[in-house]
Amino acid sequence: MLLAPLLGIAPRPHSLARSLEGVREALEAGLPSRAAAELVRVAEFQPWRTELWESAGGYALQGADLQAALAYLQHSAALDVLSPRGYLALGDVYQQAGDLEAALQSWDTTQQSGIQADEIAPRLLAVHRALGDIQAVIADLQALTNLRPADVQMRYQLGLYLAAHQPEEALAHLAQVADLEPALKPQAEAVLSSIRAASRADDPAYTLLESGRAMASLGEWGLAAEAFQGAVDLRPDYAEAWAYLGEARQHLDPDGSASQVSPGLAELTKAVQLDPASLVANTFLALYWQRQGETSRALQVLEEITQLYPENPALLSELGNALAQTGNLQAALAAYQGAVSLAPDVPDYWRLLASFSARYEYQIAAAGLPAARRAVALDPGNPANLDVLGQVLLLLQDFTSAERFFQRAVGADPNYAAGHVRLGLVYALRGEMDPAFNKWKQVELAAPGSTAADQAQRLLDNYFP
Repeated sequence: MLLAPLLGIAPRPHSLARSLEGVREALEAGLPSRAAAELVRVAEFQPWRTELWESAGGYALQGADLQAALAYLQHSAALDVLSPRGYLALGDVYQQAGDLEAALQSWDTTQQSGIQADEIAPRLLAVHRALGDIQAVIADLQALTNLRPADVQMRYQLGLYLAAHQPEEALAHLAQVADLEPALKPQAEAVLSSIRAASRADDPAYTLLESGRAMASLGEWGLAAEAFQGAVDLRPDYAEAWAYLGEARQHLDPDGSASQVSPGLAELTKAVQLDPASLVANTFLALYWQRQGETSRALQVLEEITQLYPENPALLSELGNALAQTGNLQAALAAYQGAVSLAPDVPDYWRLLASFSARYEYQIAAAGLPAARRAVALDPGNPANLDVLGQVLLLLQDFTSAERFFQRAVGADPNYAAGHVRLGLVYALRGEMDPAFNKWKQVELAAPGSTAADQAQRLLDNYFP
């Protein structure tokens, strides 16, 4: 004992030993936040072990204790002992806490310290997307594509982002995607063909518009909006580009929760002001008013534009829809019939006529049934056509025939949820309650949150209270 002080030998405090044991036990129990707290106690007993603060921060991050992780990692940085991996973790903490700019700064330090780019680039991509820094997103995607040349999904994303900003530069990437990935080939080729066709006009704004339209058809409304915005930036007098931008704004913010005013109206109003006779601008404006529940305003727009384009069957069908919503079923039927007379070989217009008849239970035998049969005759493999014929037959109480066409609809597309819902309804109307219950439960499980699932739930509530 006399030699102990001279040799630097001293017993460990009981509390230090207990904390060291606590670290081990916490890790074995899968409790990283507790291990972090115990490590901090050890660091306080042994202040020269500055590396423990970074370890504690890492464990706190694993345990989703962001406040503690931030405090420990910042303390390590203040001691100037935070390693490159520590800065990587600190950036992760900032990102999860919502401080995206601080995350970028932390990762910038990491980039200069030898951490593999493949670890940093995905983090940068996520933050740049959240910040809406498009050029940075494109740079991140290009870096990741270079790092992972076999990652077709990453190349596809790069192609889409380029299509929204520099369409010609997207061509090579989308062509590779079409060659390498059959599952993405239709989408890639849709954008490719639009850009190539539009490029022949030698009008960059038009090319952006067509590229945006292709992406909108794929449901990529965010990128489509960027393409449309680029088109109006190049040509502020481009009415159609303003109209498409207005439509995109509505898809991005359908309930208006992200803005003070109803999204899309300003752009659509601008489009109509620039070109009062624009078919696209007026059609989108009418759709806007319909979505707002302003049927009379939608009808006014449609009546005016239909006078300018009386030979357009799509307009007549939309006019029929608006008239039906106002209760003028006779005029609505005449509009739908006008559409099919203009395009007698297009099954969609026959299906719209039949759907109108079924929805409002109007002229079912006289108009709905022949229209539904014509739609099926023109395109017998389309489940929507088979479904509408089933609906008409169901309303006419021909349950056997209705069941047959609903079966054909789900046979053509097993994922066609509406057909399964209506099959269940046929069973219920015939008193076959077990098959009906099973059908509706199947839809609920297969397509949760969908319109079909909501219908199935309502039917279950009605028939099985």
